[in-house]
Amino acid sequence: MRHRCFLKVLPLAMLMVTLATSLALMGCDKFIGNKSGSCKAGTTCDCDGIGNCLQKCDGADCKFKCGGMGNCTFECPGGQCTVTNEATGNLQLSCEGGGCKVDSTGTGNVIVDCGGGSCTLDCSGTSNCQIKSCKAGCKVNCTGTGTCDCKSGCD
Repeated sequence: MRHRCFLKVLPLAMLMVTLATSLALMGCDKFIGNKSGSCKAGTTCDCDGIGNCLQKCDGADCKFKCGGMGNCTFECPGGQCTVTNEATGNLQLSCEGGGCKVDSTGTGNVIVDCGGGSCTLDCSGTSNCQIKSCKAGCKVNCTGTGTCDCKSGCD
């Protein structure tokens, strides 16, 4: 009985080792599981792996990049952040300071909460894109096959 169980688990274990090795060879920014941290103002922070990634900008003007097969959650309390999304997972941006820009070519859902106003959301992938809330002056540009929506504050 133990022998059969071992034979069922062995292929999964080999797959995980192969996946981890492949990600390690592609670069040190790749991850499996959950990742969180802070991003210094004026720098680029990547979320590119398999799992969930949470990054918070220390100030304003951070550049976030979301890739891989996970979900990305970015916080930009100071505003003026830019996000590039190429992931297969979901993207959520909180831009309390306003003036944030999102360019999404990914396949997951994109939700922007723009408390400070004047945010731009460009969707050219298959994503469902939404500005959930905006003080005023927000724009949604949808050129992909997904849907775009602005709940409030859009021109």
